[in-house]
Amino acid sequence: MDKLKVVHSAAAGPQNRQDQFDRQLAALREHLERRLAELFPNPASSELSAAISHGLLSPGKRLRPLITMLACKQCGGDPLEAIDAACAVEMVHAASLIVDDLPCMDNATLRRNGETTHVAFGEGVSILASITLVNEAFGVMARMQTADQRQRIAAIDKLAKAIGVNGLAGGQERDIARSGIGSGGSIKEIEQSHLEKTGALFAAAAGIGAVVAGARTVEIDAMENFGAALGLAYQTFDDVIDAQCSENQTGKNANQDENRTTVVTMLGQEQANKSAGQWLSDAVKEAEKVDYGAGSPLTELAKLIELKFSKLTENR
Repeated sequence: MDKLKVVHSAAAGPQNRQDQFDRQLAALREHLERRLAELFPNPASSELSAAISHGLLSPGKRLRPLITMLACKQCGGDPLEAIDAACAVEMVHAASLIVDDLPCMDNATLRRNGETTHVAFGEGVSILASITLVNEAFGVMARMQTADQRQRIAAIDKLAKAIGVNGLAGGQERDIARSGIGSGGSIKEIEQSHLEKTGALFAAAAGIGAVVAGARTVEIDAMENFGAALGLAYQTFDDVIDAQCSENQTGKNANQDENRTTVVTMLGQEQANKSAGQWLSDAVKEAEKVDYGAGSPLTELAKLIELKFSKLTENR
């Protein structure tokens, strides 16, 4: 596999740096899409395979696997050596979206500008697709050829913890408990839900990338702290988007949180945006603790996320 070559210029202006970073992300996404398709090559073989392909390969931002690859780069590694780990992270994310959208959870009908998996294939097949994706994610990680046994075990452990009672599953359970305005408790409790439901997988994505790069413990910790803070910022921004934006803008159902207590319902949109901005600042501080002379692609990613959310909500 060819190394991904990215040109950095100390003399480049802000717009040139942004253009370079945009090209880097586009190249990484191309590699990710190809590898994901290779890992699930025959969606027509059964309805289950088609549901898996629908949930995994529908056009998405691929943010979490990009974090894995960029964290690997920031810690001195080749981002393409983390591509299978990144695909495993995306499989878990896709599985979580399938579950989130189920009638017993958010009862969503629109995801990534298309039907949710249970609408297209039914609830039973969708649940099986989610289970299969999680199972295959661990298989992909166990078979990584670009990591030694110690690294594979560490990466698998981080992914497992991100899914469990202190991660995606626990966060979703807290989310269910917040159904109904006034039932969500304090801001701290809402942020804990965000940390588990979103921040845990962001943190694992960054930590796994650092592990594959052979980073030291202190660097892995910084990457995980970056991911956790970025996840809190992202979920807070997402709550604002849910309250402000249409389905045409987001590609998913709007106002999904109207019967839940959120940062927005408790603080208002302006203060929620400020809170997200502070979490984003915290993420950047953690990212910039790691410097292998390749710039700070994770800082650039955080700034890009802020810019995209700002454009969605400007003049509203």
